[in-house]
Amino acid sequence: MGSTMYRKHLLSLIAALVTFYLFLHLIVYDQCLKASINSYQLLSESNQARARQLEEESLQGTSTRYILLYTTFFAEEHWGLPDGTLGPDYFAATHCPSTDCVLTNDPDLIRPFTSYDAVVFHVASPWDRPLPALRHPAQVYVAALMESPAHTKHKLSLDNNYFNWTMTYRLDSDVLFNYLNIVDLESGEVIAPAVRPSWRNGYYEFANDSLTEIVSGKRKMAAQFVSHCGALSGRDRLVERMQQAGLEVDVYGACGTLKCKRGNPECNRMLDTLYWFYLSFENSLCVDYVTEKLYNALEHNIVPVVFGGADYNRFMPPGSYINVQDYATVEELSTYLLYLRDNPHEYVKYFWWKQHYALERTQPFCDLCKKLHTVGTREKIQYYRDIKAWWYDDVCTAKPKIEF
Repeated sequence: MGSTMYRKHLLSLIAALVTFYLFLHLIVYDQCLKASINSYQLLSESNQARARQLEEESLQGTSTRYILLYTTFFAEEHWGLPDGTLGPDYFAATHCPSTDCVLTNDPDLIRPFTSYDAVVFHVASPWDRPLPALRHPAQVYVAALMESPAHTKHKLSLDNNYFNWTMTYRLDSDVLFNYLNIVDLESGEVIAPAVRPSWRNGYYEFANDSLTEIVSGKRKMAAQFVSHCGALSGRDRLVERMQQAGLEVDVYGACGTLKCKRGNPECNRMLDTLYWFYLSFENSLCVDYVTEKLYNALEHNIVPVVFGGADYNRFMPPGSYINVQDYATVEELSTYLLYLRDNPHEYVKYFWWKQHYALERTQPFCDLCKKLHTVGTREKIQYYRDIKAWWYDDVCTAKPKIEF
């Protein structure tokens, strides 16, 4: 009898505990989980509503996109642009297909702050201002930089799930932030930089007697303009080895003994009339890292000798440059350069591309404006979950292919 009563009491207690657990579970769900799920639903609805708004504005012709340069570009508040605030006239003057944008470094130009469509951060160096206090889910946060990973001083490890787009020199960036484009003269199409550019052929057949006569007057072997000494790529040691191998290399800037002030027209004339080769050696051997050193050479009648971690055929036509990494030793490289110096008709073949292509200044903010006007890219909000891994992992090397 006592055992039966005990069993009944135990079952009643268990039933009460189960009822209490279910009641508690419902409260937790209603107050916590349900609220959390609803917040995600609201986020999704907000993004969809913003996308519908953008589409309606586009149809009505009232689709101005506002871009805020939230940080400085190193010490440049204007990021090298003509003014602190630039509107549709600026984008039209650069022949941008999307002109209805306003680009500014003034966070108070429009209010509230969350009204800016895109907020751009320079992430090569530590930021000079605190993070924005508020952020709308449909705002696009953009990480911009042109320095290599070896010289990125901002701690990207703190920025997981923070940035939506990247704007860098890397070809897998959301917006390309590079120096110059290669444009086909016949079609007007931008051919490079690109992962798989479609180049014309013409190196082996090219001949130009007048140009051969002009370059035959060159008197010096190679020039290098560099002020960042002791670079990680080892370019200083490479130049020394080239000099030891019998090549005359004149080094201008802080890392050499010669000076030629930036902007001096004589510096440019030397490249056309005095030197056979221009050493476009990068400070880091990283994927797609190609700086203005290369384009400085391409703008003149001088052959660039490149040293970096990029696949240079992504940036300029084959047969327009000499890649140090294609040679096993400095002696092999030196032998070939001396051969070209002694055979001007072979040297001028490196200018074959100039009859088919031209250099054109890039407009990264035009591309950003254009992307902001694309409804599909705005409706699908993305985040870089680990931007540090994207930027650093397996993109640089310390060991070059050439021995020196």
